[in-house]
Amino acid sequence: IDPIDGTTYFVHQLKLSCVIISHIVDKTVRVGVIYDPMAKELFWATRGNGAFLRGQDGITHPISASSTKTIEHAVISMDPGYGRDPSGVRKFCDIQSEILLRGVRNIRVLGSTGLNMAYVACGRLDAAFEEGSWKSNRGPKIWDFAAGMLLIEEAGGKTHDISSEGTNVNPIVDLNSSIDLMGRSFFCASTSELACKVLDVISHGRSKWAGSIINSGI
Repeated sequence: IDPIDGTTYFVHQLKLSCVIISHIVDKTVRVGVIYDPMAKELFWATRGNGAFLRGQDGITHPISASSTKTIEHAVISMDPGYGRDPSGVRKFCDIQSEILLRGVRNIRVLGSTGLNMAYVACGRLDAAFEEGSWKSNRGPKIWDFAAGMLLIEEAGGKTHDISSEGTNVNPIVDLNSSIDLMGRSFFCASTSELACKVLDVISHGRSKWAGSIINSGI
């Protein structure tokens, strides 16, 4: 259970926080719930039974990820987390600049892992991600993304592990694997085609960052 996801928004009285609940058995997410009390929207999924949204009107309906396949048509959310060191800031900016140079429709910084994933699941966003690692002790944790992982999968979207440690800037991403529940990163996209394209951009951004780190000596 994550009682308040989007803590900074909550503290500053901005209406972008949620409650996240997930039920995990044998390392498999069976039930995922994300509730936005301000918007009065309840997202939930049970494994094998689809993903759903109950809105302010009290009506429940199934949800599905968008059919977006290209970066040019995508709205992508990427979060910087709490890394403010020169290396972390440069890495975020290098990946963001690569996405912009690919002609992305737009970028958002939503600041809530739960809402990021819920919005991809229902088609409001096309992809979302945040990098982190145990080494840096930054990035989302299992209670942040377990429920969203199930929502995405049941809504027809894709999740992948994009974790990287140290100087391993281009780890091989297994497109048949989903988020590592014990990791500190999350990635989700509406389609496999869009996922491949965004993962390629992340890889290029990491390479650019690694080169700048070597040259600058940071």
